Amino acid sequence: MRQRVAYRFAFEASHFYRLSHLSDEENARLFGRATRHHGHNYQVEVVYTLEPGSASASLEPLAHATRQRIDAQFDHRCINMEHPAFREQLPTTENLAVYLWRDLREGLHAPVESVSVHESDTLASTYAGEQATDATGVARPIVSMTRVYTFSAAHRLYNPQLSDEENRALYGKCANPYGHGHDYRLEITVRGVPDPITGMVMNLTELDALTHAEALCHLDHKYLNEETPPFDQIPPTSENLVAFLVERLSPHLQGNARLYRVRLWETPRSYFEWTAND
Repeated sequence: MRQRVAYRFAFEASHFYRLSHLSDEENARLFGRATRHHGHNYQVEVVYTLEPGSASASLEPLAHATRQRIDAQFDHRCINMEHPAFREQLPTTENLAVYLWRDLREGLHAPVESVSVHESDTLASTYAGEQATDATGVARPIVSMTRVYTFSAAHRLYNPQLSDEENRALYGKCANPYGHGHDYRLEITVRGVPDPITGMVMNLTELDALTHAEALCHLDHKYLNEETPPFDQIPPTSENLVAFLVERLSPHLQGNARLYRVRLWETPRSYFEWTAND
């Protein structure tokens, strides 16, 4: 049985999103504040696979070589200006994940399964080698992009079809009559082929607007049982919240960028997840 081992690496770099054939106004409309030169503390997660019988200790030299290769190309650099691969394409998280997956596999002959690039706590992309052929016959990478949101809400786990005693037996203190609250962390993952010009699976401004309109405005700073149907009729468990989010978001994500995963953290110790069937 093969083993999967993940290592995390870090580098500090700057970048900007700006297309030379567009005006300043068009770039600002497309990329917002990202048109300005800025920087991030990047995190890169590399998942390696080991064949049966391989010693996990053999990954230590490979991890060291990986760190050196990433640092030499990206650490304390302006990616647009100093990396040849990103003079002609924007250094989005999607493009960085695809580049690093290919570079590590080819440059180090490494058994890399996937690469995830975390630009911040609220944005990451993952590439695992999957491709799709476009209308012109060109193979394009299929990348997953994850955006993170937070909202605060109150709820009471209570089924109106049951008695108070039955609800208390089923939900314990979560059935207390005045409810309680959480600071939820919501991770929305869309999957598709990055636009060859912008390097994005989906424009972040569009995804943010969609998530706010279809999800956050119905959930944030609400008492869900009283203010957000259908939770006046069904318990607002995190399982039901995830189903609610999928139902509202998936009809709008049926093109190139398709809803791939919804993960909802109710507390730092527990999350609930839906993943699309490929």
